[in-house]
Amino acid sequence: MTAIENPDTSTEKFGRDHFNDFDLDSPEFNEHYTEVLDELVSKCPVAHSNVGRGYHVLSRYADVRRASQDWQHFSSAEGYQPNRPKDMAPIYPDECDPPYQTRWRRALDYHLSPRVVRSYEAAVTQHANFLIDEFIADGECDFIAGFAAALPGRAWFNSFLGRPLEDLPPLMTAIEHALVGPIEGRADGWAELVGYLDAHLKEREKEPSRNDLTGAVLKGVDLDEGVNPELGPGFEFELGAPCPWEHKVAALANLTAGGLGTATLLLAGMAHHLATHPEDRARLAENEELHDKAVEEFVRAYASVVAMSRTVRGEVEIAGQTFQDGDRVLLLYPAACRDPEMYENPTKLDIDRNLPVNAAFGFGPHRCIGSHLARLLAKVTLRVLLDRLPDFALAPGCEPTYQTSVTREIQGLRLIFEPGSPIGADL
Repeated sequence: MTAIENPDTSTEKFGRDHFNDFDLDSPEFNEHYTEVLDELVSKCPVAHSNVGRGYHVLSRYADVRRASQDWQHFSSAEGYQPNRPKDMAPIYPDECDPPYQTRWRRALDYHLSPRVVRSYEAAVTQHANFLIDEFIADGECDFIAGFAAALPGRAWFNSFLGRPLEDLPPLMTAIEHALVGPIEGRADGWAELVGYLDAHLKEREKEPSRNDLTGAVLKGVDLDEGVNPELGPGFEFELGAPCPWEHKVAALANLTAGGLGTATLLLAGMAHHLATHPEDRARLAENEELHDKAVEEFVRAYASVVAMSRTVRGEVEIAGQTFQDGDRVLLLYPAACRDPEMYENPTKLDIDRNLPVNAAFGFGPHRCIGSHLARLLAKVTLRVLLDRLPDFALAPGCEPTYQTSVTREIQGLRLIFEPGSPIGADL
């Protein structure tokens, strides 16, 4: 374990020794989130957890990037959670390595490419206006339930899956259980999502093939090295054979969980910042050319994927520590986003910042495949908020609350504004 000059300081400040007894799901981490991230980056390049089988935590930008790119030594094939529930179905392609992961990435990349995602901008804008129409006459809203949690799901269901929107609410609940719910219930949440998408794929399999995301998943890829046959239900493994049906369902579930479950923090965080920093809101309203920079900065500041786990293969040294075969390592992406070695004055949200690279989306073969969609959702939200709610502010006494695990969620963001008129954005 990396030596800590004074390990008691973390306990004194934040109610827990996050250096030597880190817990991703602990209330102390959730309550002191950004402070703990900064403390880890500045004082503890390798923290340790005693939870379950135990794991190590990398927080500095250079270390997180190196481990993310070095999949040969930091494997994803034993799961993305540090203490993965044994009864959880495998999540492909997140829980496998190249070359099998590369096959899936190539099969899916086009359908989430900048060009394809841009083609949905008008539809996403229509959804955003429809949601605002629902509450604009009231002069107030719960921005999470009314917009930030709803827009990503509507865009994904409508534009990428072609599924009826009335199916969306129970799936949102299932994904919340799978990502940030109690550990013992996460497999159940994932199973509900998988069951729904299994039925969707079986319906589509009966229809003529289409050149869309679901069609690419149905086509699948051939099996290759990088799969861990012991992860989840067993199947006949033969290199070069078509992948099993379960992998296709898992791939679509993986994409859907990301599409529905990871953009809410970004959209809500952006609204919270603009509500509490009217000077930034005024500048962005007057200067649309600043929007792209601002969106990148919001992504950095509100990185919703908190951590991904890797399993060490062989012996490898990183951050001054030697890891052994089988060790579990957690990559803390929001901490990497706050590393002063990479980002000047990283604790400040600066809408003028020029970002050389955005650590929030990760690195290497598992870099976020939905990054272009996340940017589009943020871009549309920024434009629509400034246009239709130009004077919004936090409701008196309102402070958002959070829930943290492998992803971070925001709750209870109430906004007030001058009542307006719906524009009739019917869908």
